[in-house]
Amino acid sequence: MPPTPTPAADPDRPCPHETFDAYVAVNRITRSDDDPTVIGYSADIKVNCRDCGEPFRWTGLKAGLSPAHPMCSLDETVMSAPLRPASADPDFGLGLPGFSVGYQPGP
Repeated sequence: MPPTPTPAADPDRPCPHETFDAYVAVNRITRSDDDPTVIGYSADIKVNCRDCGEPFRWTGLKAGLSPAHPMCSLDETVMSAPLRPASADPDFGLGLPGFSVGYQPGP
């Protein structure tokens, strides 16, 4: 039996969004493909309404990836947040490269 597609949000009968599913993936960042030394960690977090399946969007975050502060995916549905073990130095992972996406309206 084929899987049932996720129902679309119905603006005439909005879901009250009372229950949620959170998906978290913790990533180990290594120096390179050839060097398995762990140089940082990050958590990717996505939240959906359990009842209607609608994804939630992160607010107040820039799109991109940073080892210093949380950022979100281009569609704002996944937050990537750097983290470190409690026993690690406070500057652990801060030497990692990152990127951000900016928008400037045209003339």
